[in-house]
This record gives sequence, C-alpha cells and structure tokens, in this order.
Amino acid sequence: MTMEDNISWSQLLKHSILTAQHGNDNNRIAAATGTLQQTAHQFVQVLNERATLLANSAQFDTALRDAAAIRALLPGSGLGYLCTGDIYCQQGHYAAAISIYDQGLEAVPESDPHHQQLQYQRVKAIANNDKRVDFISQLPLDIVITNIIPRVQPKFYFESSCKLLYVSRAWQNRILQQPNGLRFNFGSETNTFKKGHVQLLQFAPYVQTLHGSLLNVRLDELFSRARFSTLKKLDIRCAPTTPRLPMIHGLRMIADSLTHLTLYECPFLQLRDILETCHNLVSLKTMHVNAIMPLSSSSIYPKMTHLALYSLSDTEVAHGNMVDILSRFPSLRVLEISPMPSSSILSILHQHCPHLQMLYYGISSCFSDDTIELHPNRKGLALACIGANEGDIVRQDDLVGLLHMHIDSLEKFEFRGTMDVDGSYWKFENGRVQVQQQADNDDDQVDVPLHGSDPTLPGTFFMRLTSMLFSGTRRSLSHGFMLWMVSNAPYLSAISLLKCYFQPDIANAMIKAKHLSKLEIFHSLGYEGNEGIKRFLDYHIAMGDGSTLEEVIIRMVNVDTTVALWIRLLSRLKCLKNLKLLVLRISEDCIPVMEEIGQGCPALKEVTLGHADSELAHGLIKPLCKHPDIESLRIGTGPLSHEDLMDLCAFNNLKQLQLQFTVADRTLKMLRDHIHKVEIT
Repeated sequence: MTMEDNISWSQLLKHSILTAQHGNDNNRIAAATGTLQQTAHQFVQVLNERATLLANSAQFDTALRDAAAIRALLPGSGLGYLCTGDIYCQQGHYAAAISIYDQGLEAVPESDPHHQQLQYQRVKAIANNDKRVDFISQLPLDIVITNIIPRVQPKFYFESSCKLLYVSRAWQNRILQQPNGLRFNFGSETNTFKKGHVQLLQFAPYVQTLHGSLLNVRLDELFSRARFSTLKKLDIRCAPTTPRLPMIHGLRMIADSLTHLTLYECPFLQLRDILETCHNLVSLKTMHVNAIMPLSSSSIYPKMTHLALYSLSDTEVAHGNMVDILSRFPSLRVLEISPMPSSSILSILHQHCPHLQMLYYGISSCFSDDTIELHPNRKGLALACIGANEGDIVRQDDLVGLLHMHIDSLEKFEFRGTMDVDGSYWKFENGRVQVQQQADNDDDQVDVPLHGSDPTLPGTFFMRLTSMLFSGTRRSLSHGFMLWMVSNAPYLSAISLLKCYFQPDIANAMIKAKHLSKLEIFHSLGYEGNEGIKRFLDYHIAMGDGSTLEEVIIRMVNVDTTVALWIRLLSRLKCLKNLKLLVLRISEDCIPVMEEIGQGCPALKEVTLGHADSELAHGLIKPLCKHPDIESLRIGTGPLSHEDLMDLCAFNNLKQLQLQFTVADRTLKMLRDHIHKVEIT
C-alpha cells in the first residue's frame, strides 16, 4: 500500500512541525491548516445533519456511513460517536450504542463539549437495553396457549430446567394460566421427599401431570409439603422396597383431583387399594400390580373408561377373576390386558362392558401403530388387537363370534396369535362362513357358539373395516379365516401380512379391494412362492394411473436375489408415493432394483432404507439420485461410506433427510448446504 493510499484524514488537520523555514511559509502553513480545521468542522456539522435526516428516513446504513466519516475526520471529537450511538438507538440496537459511547468516552477528552452528552446518552441506552417488553401479556390467552407455549415449553419441567418460568412475571402468569397446567418430572427419588424439590413444590398448585420413580421413599412426604390441588395425571415407577401404606396415603391426598394413574412395578399394591382410594379415576394403567378386586361385588366404578392391566399372573387372567374384573367397569371404552386370558372371555366381553370401543387383548397399545378416535355415542368395537405372538392361542369360534358381533362397527383389526380350529363349529369355504359337518356320534358333536347373529348368513360384510394386520407363523393362522376377512371388507385401505399368507386366492381378494392404498409385508425365513405377490403387483402395474396402491412397506431380514425378483416390480407402479424397505441387510443384489426405482415410480416422494442396526451395501444411494421427485429420504443404518454421503447431495428435489447415525460436523454442514432439513436421530 502506498503512502497516497493510506491517508489518515485526522492527520491532515494537525499543525505541521517544520524543521526548515522558507520566508513566511510557516505562518502561511499554519493559516492553511486553520482553514482546513474550520472547514472540517463545518463539513462534519453538515455530515451530522445529513446523518440525522437519513436515519429519520430509515436509511440507517447510509447514515452510519456519514457518522463513520465524522469519526474519521475528527476522532478526538465526541460528535461522531454521539451521532453513531443515536442512530443505533433509533434502530433499537442499544447494546451497539453502549459500545460506541464507551469508545467515545475513552477517546474524547473531558474538555470536549460533547463529553457530558456522551455520558448521558450512555446511561439512557443502558436503561433502554435493560427494558423487557412482555408482549406475551398483550396477546390473547388462546393465542399464547395454542401457538406460543407449545413451541417453547419442554415436554417436562425438571428441578434444574425451569428457566422458562422465570423469564418475567408476565410470562410466568401466562404459562400458569394454560388449562393443561404444568408437566413435572421429579426424576428418580432414592433418598427422601422430606427435602429438596423446591421448584416442584413452588408450582405445586399448577402441576397437572407428574412423573417419576420411587425406590425406598414415602410418597405421602411429597404431597404433605405442598397442595397439589390440580394434579390430574400421575405416572410412577416403583420398586419392591417402596413402602405400601405411605404410597396409599399419598394417593389418598390427591384423590379428589386425580383422574389418570399409571403405576409400574408395584407388586405390593392390589387393584382394590387403588380403586378404594382414588374414586375419580377415569384411566388406570398398571404393571406388576396384583389384580385383586374389592371383596364386595357391589363395588362398581362407572367413571373408569380406560383400563390397562399388564404383566398379570396366570391366576389373575383366569376366567373367573377376569369376569369379576370386567363386571366392575360398565363404562369402559378402552381395555388392555396382558398376557392374554382365555379367548372364551371374548364372547362375554360386551355383556359387562357394552360401551367398549378399543380392545388390546394380550398386547399393549404401545406395540400397535393403530388407534381410533373415541366417540361417546359409538356402539361396538372399532379396534380389536388380538394376541402378541404365536403363543397366544385363540379358539376360532371365539374370534369369529367376536368379529361378527361387531361387524357393523369394526374399523381396524390386528391378529398376532395362533388360531385353534380343533372342534370348531364354523368353517370357511370360498370366503364364506359355514357350519361344520356334524359328527354321527353324539359324543363328537361340537358346541354351538352363542354369539347372537349367524355369520353364515349371506350379505355379511365389514362395511367400516379399513385396516387389518395378520402376523405370526405359517401355521398359526387359518388361511380360510384370513380369506373371509379380506373378501368381506369392501372398503379395506391398508393390510399388513406375512408373505407366506400371500397366496393366489388372497391376492385375488386383495385385488377386489378397490380402496387398498397401503401394503405391508412381513417376510419370513425360508423359500416361499412369489405367485401371489406377483399377481397382486402385476394387477396394479396394469392399472397404471388408476392404481390405488400408494404405500408399500417391506419388513425382512435380507434382500437378496430371490427377493429382488418381485421387489423390482415396485418400480413399475405408477402411483406409488411412499416406499419403506425396513430390512436388516440390503445386499449388492439390490443395486439393480434401486436403479429401476430411480428411473421408475413417477409418483414416488418418500423412501426409507433400513432401520436401526441395518446394513446397507455400498452404492445403493447413487441409483436413487436419478429420481427427480424424491422429497424425503430416511436411512436407518450404520455409517455410510464417504461416497454414499456425497451422493446424498446429488438429489434434485430432496427436502428432508433423516439419518439414524452420526456424521462428522463438516459432513453435516455439507448436507445442510444442499438439503433444507437434515435430522440426526
């Protein structure tokens, strides 16, 4: 940089120190410098005036340029710092204004006419910077509750994470006014409730949901230290060392408000302890709690609408005890029982619980993706999930009777157990229910099920049934039963089944389902024929744009050459929008399949490859990059190679990427530079 390029304007205004003198030049130089100083002061006054006018017109960048010029010309004057700070204040940037005022007070001597004004403006900026506008108090409460608080409030407050409640008094008041109250988690209490938990106790009147774990501590000690007057939901995990009587006493202290109770690992408690203490419960979930009811059969609990009893003993799921339990809850809408009691209970279920709408029999609701919306006036089961695995044996007549009893209301059905067909009164032929041929010997006569209407009558259709799942093993399910269900559900839209069930006649029945949009296949081990699945896919390929099939989910251990023979047909589906390959290992054999999918499936928007602990062969990503319209990609597998990660940036239209493994920060930045939303889960 040359001397001419590095000019300090303030140096031009200083008087020169001369080492030589020529005539009267010294006086003339001093006079010229004085003129420059006078001109500079006039110039900065004009700059200051223009900067003020520009700022008033919201031309802040240009105004700051003029203010910077003032500081450059007269760095020892407070005018430039004052002008710059005022512009920042006008923008509301008080922290920046304070910083420039501090610079000015350090650079400007106290004798400067603007020094005192700099001090005053600094104090004023500090005061303004400390102001907090509680706009939340100016907004309608419903907007705060529905739009703001859900976005900023944690799922649970902990003792160490209550900062949101201390932003300001206005914020605290609005948060405490929300109708759902506060959700608190007291963690795992192993010592005592006699001390600590300051935040929980302070906000106790506003806590409506409380979670935590108890070991050898007394629950009543917590509830005696504060008034939990609005506590509605309590979720507690206990231990064998948790004291029984203090637990019951603690529940009694909150019984007036408590409506939802979940108790895990409480073998020292009995159902009657809970029911006789908490008289307002509408929902009760227990695990390892003794299912012993009050001795008096007149003890009825009409408020209870959701009952979930897990990890029951063989004695507790015995027929007599189950009947006793069911007879106490006439208003149940949801029932969950595990392990599975005898299937004979299915035939009398609605005698005791006439309003039941959701049944999880032998399985917990957390293992099922399906749910329904409860309706107060609905009659009959809308959702039935029967069995958790092939060890849950269900008599065919009991299941058929249950389904036919609720044929007008059933919307979703799942079966994961094993069907016992021995001694059945009914049989299946060609998608119809028929009576078994009666034996000649009276001793061999089968019992006639007493389930009400006759399922053998013509016109037996599940008009509301839209979703069904069949899982288990090849031998666990009656083929005729499944064919009956599929053939008589004209509005079926989603089906999940083992591939071994996908026989040609099942495929034909599914082809007739004109609303079927979702297919989920569980692939079992061993070679299986492909005729059924190929027939079904060929039909939807031939339908072209008229196909209803939009989502395909494939769950299996390995995708190899054999499986790829029918998976490659998916690339020819014109209306497929969502493809999920939830596979433990996708080998190199699948690369040609990925190439066909990348060049086919014109409607495809979402793709999922693998799940947690999956293994994907190198080179599977690149073929998919050719697809022009894939918007969402989920990869649930171990780390990909560098080349595969680079290929993720080559999608033309990818808007969302979800990875179930960590990547280097540099790689993550690269992905986010190319893809709008990247999640690491």
